[in-house]
Amino acid sequence: MRGQARDWGKPKTCTIMYKQGKWFASITVDEIPQRPTTDIGAVGIDFGVLHAAAFSTGEVIDNPRFIRKAHEKINRLAKKSRRKRIPKPKQRPSRRWRKANKAVAKIQSKVARQRQDWQHKVSTQIVSCNSLVATEKLNLKGMTRKSKGKNKCQKSGLNRSLLDVGIGNLKDLIKYKVTEAGGFYIEVPTAKVKPSQTRPNCSHQKKKTLAERIHHCSKCGYQCDRDAAAAIDISKIQL
Repeated sequence: MRGQARDWGKPKTCTIMYKQGKWFASITVDEIPQRPTTDIGAVGIDFGVLHAAAFSTGEVIDNPRFIRKAHEKINRLAKKSRRKRIPKPKQRPSRRWRKANKAVAKIQSKVARQRQDWQHKVSTQIVSCNSLVATEKLNLKGMTRKSKGKNKCQKSGLNRSLLDVGIGNLKDLIKYKVTEAGGFYIEVPTAKVKPSQTRPNCSHQKKKTLAERIHHCSKCGYQCDRDAAAAIDISKIQL
């Protein structure tokens, strides 16, 4: 057993799993978890594609793009898999076909572990410095829906980038960790508030396309990163 449990208690269940040639054990214990955090920190977070997360303090975390880094290797192995004889229903697949698909699944499993590790580190860093976290309420199912128009390739690339960040799981991790620390987690209804279109300095609203990454207000002259401006608006609404 590697590592050390942060909170340990009386063991209740143990689930044994076999994935990608490795054995895993998931142990559930009866314990009330506790997590340290500061009492004065408060932050607004805006999630995106170019920046995985932008904070109201002006800091940003870039998208790690785990899928894009492994995409070329996955395509090369998937091409080998397609060249093998595809098994018919109730037919035993060939050894080479199983070997090719196992290689693809191994890389995909590694990408999933990398993303999960990154999400835990980011969420822990956020909660350790803030007792109040305000994020945007997003319809992720609608955002990652397939395009029925002409720009199918462009929309599929955008969906891949959104799924690469794993916004839904990242929000869930932040929520349960800040709750363990005795803090507060708030979601702002962005469909009504529209933080991406609102100027944080003068509260003036103007529509912007996704291509406009720099926020510039024609009225007050305020200028900053688009995602950072949205995070400032989210924090102002709740604070």
